[in-house]
Amino acid sequence: ESQLPAIPRAVCVYCASSKSCDPHHHEDARRLGELLARDGRTVIYGGSKAGSMGALADGALAAGGQVLGVLPHFLADMELAHDTLSELLLVDDMRTRKHLMLTRSEAVIALPGGTGTFEELLETLTLKRLGLWTGPVVIVNRDGYYEPLRQLLEAAIHERFMAGAHQDMWVFV
Repeated sequence: ESQLPAIPRAVCVYCASSKSCDPHHHEDARRLGELLARDGRTVIYGGSKAGSMGALADGALAAGGQVLGVLPHFLADMELAHDTLSELLLVDDMRTRKHLMLTRSEAVIALPGGTGTFEELLETLTLKRLGLWTGPVVIVNRDGYYEPLRQLLEAAIHERFMAGAHQDMWVFV
C-alpha cells in the first residue's frame, strides 16, 4: 500500500456516527470542526455524513476549512459518505482507514463515541507508546464520559503495566 504524506497542521478526530446519542455530542463536534477550521487546521475523520462525524465535517466546512474523509467502500455502499468534503478517500477496509487517518495527521482528538472510537483511540495510544506515532492526543471528557477510561489508564500505571511517564501521552479536557 502506498504511504501518503502527513498533511501539515492536520488533526485527526475520532468520533461517532450515531444519530441517537444526545444531540449535545453533535453540537460539540460541529463546534470543534468550526474551531479547527478557523485555526487553519485540516480535519481528517472517518468520512461519514451521520452523527458527530457529519456534524464535525459540516462545522469545519461551514467555517471554510478543509476536510478529508477516509471511508471504507462498504460504508460508502451503505450511502454513509459525506458528499461535500474537500476530499474523500475510499479504502478497502477499516485497518487502512485507521492507518491513513492517523499517519496523515499531526494530532488526534477523541470525542465521545462507541467501540470504533475506543479502538481508534487505544490503537493511537499504543502506537504512541511504541514511538511509531508521536503527536499529541486530546481526549474530550464531556460530562465525565471518559472517566472510566481515565481510571483504567491510571490502574494500568498503578499496576505497572505502564510507566508513570506514559501518562504524558494524553490529555483529558
